Amino acid sequence: MKTANVPALALALVAILAGSGAAAQDTEPKVKVLPAAEDATQKTVLVGRSLAGDMVIQFELEPAKNMWMSMGNPPMWMERPVGSGELFHVEAKPIDPGSGTRISYADITFTAVNRTNGKTITAALHPMWGGSGLHYAANSGLAGDGRYEATITVGVPTFARGPKNKDLWMEPATAKFHFKLAGGKLTEVTEPMK
Repeated sequence: MKTANVPALALALVAILAGSGAAAQDTEPKVKVLPAAEDATQKTVLVGRSLAGDMVIQFELEPAKNMWMSMGNPPMWMERPVGSGELFHVEAKPIDPGSGTRISYADITFTAVNRTNGKTITAALHPMWGGSGLHYAANSGLAGDGRYEATITVGVPTFARGPKNKDLWMEPATAKFHFKLAGGKLTEVTEPMK
């Protein structure tokens, strides 16, 4: 007997119930106060998971790490070490709710405004393969302690689509997230969709 992929079915149900057609998340993120501060410089912390258009966008912070990146044509692989002041690995995972598959071939941008000190961080998140599979990431120091409003925008993927999926992901999808750093640790995140 074949078993169902429960996470994929749950994501598909959320997508159906939420409806489609909107490329951006409709509501402001809800705040979830963590029972204990979480140190994303020591372990991966889920900041939020949100439905945006026809995809789920998951946002995590984890310790900054060295990355192997290709440069030029033909590609030449070089190690990009963690830079001075880079504490966090900002990670986005765009997911197809129907299959549970990560969406590839997209340009992804990350913007975070620290509402406490007024500083803004922007970054292009690079496609990456790591322990959690395909994701998009960049190292960042963020902008110190404070309450953040973050936006992740997933551009239109450039892969071909079959006739049944020709209308999927034809507009950028944007999700908003909230998090708070105090003493360099996360004390609030976004209540993730179930």
